[in-house]
Amino acid sequence: MKQTRRAWGLAAAALLFILISFGFIDLPLARFFRSQSQEIRDLFEWITKAGISTPYLVVSGALIVFYRWIGKNRRLADRALLLFSGIALSGIVVNIIKFLVGRLRPKMFFEQGLYGFEPLRIGYEFGSMPSGHATTVFAVATTCSIYWPKYRIHFLLFATVVSLSRLVLNAHYLGDVFAGACLGMTTVILIKRYIPAGTDPPGADPPQSGTGQPTGGAA
Repeated sequence: MKQTRRAWGLAAAALLFILISFGFIDLPLARFFRSQSQEIRDLFEWITKAGISTPYLVVSGALIVFYRWIGKNRRLADRALLLFSGIALSGIVVNIIKFLVGRLRPKMFFEQGLYGFEPLRIGYEFGSMPSGHATTVFAVATTCSIYWPKYRIHFLLFATVVSLSRLVLNAHYLGDVFAGACLGMTTVILIKRYIPAGTDPPGADPPQSGTGQPTGGAA
C-alpha cells in the first residue's frame, strides 16, 4: 500500500511538472534552442541517432535467441529480454499516447504559430508528446542501471544527452522529453517484476538493494 501511494505521488508530481512546463517553460526553451548555431545543431543531429529504437531491438532480440538456445545462459537471455521488452512495450505506449494527446511539435509553432493539442490526429506534426527517443534511451539506461548499478550515472548521462538533442533540434518540447523519460523508466521497472530469476553469469555485478548495498536476491 505504501509503495502504491508513493507511485501515485510520483505520477502526480510528474504530471504537475509537465503542466508547468507546458505553461511556462516549453516555449521559451524552444526559442532558445532555435537560436543556436548550425554547428551545434549538426552535432546534435548526430547524437540524436542514438535514440532510434531499431538497433536496440535488433541487437537485444538477437541476444535473446543466442543466449537462450545457443549459449544456454538463461540470465543473460533474461537481461536481453528486459531490454527488448522495455523498449518495445514503451514504444507501443508512446504511439498510443501520441495519437490520443496530439500535441503539436515545435515546428508547428515556428512555422504556423500553433501551440497546444489536437487529439486523435495522425501525423508527425501531431506526435510531439511523449518523445520516442527519450523513451527509448531511458528504457535502455534503466535496464543497464539495474544490472550494472555502479555505472548508473554514466547510463543516465548518456540518456540525458540524447534526450537533450530532441530539444536542441526543436523536435520536442521539454515536457515531451520529460514524459518520454518517465515512461521509459517506468515501463522497465514494471516489466522487471516479471522477468524470471536465475543465476548470475561469471563476472556479473551483484544486484543491489535500494540502499545501494548488494543483496542475496536476483538482479
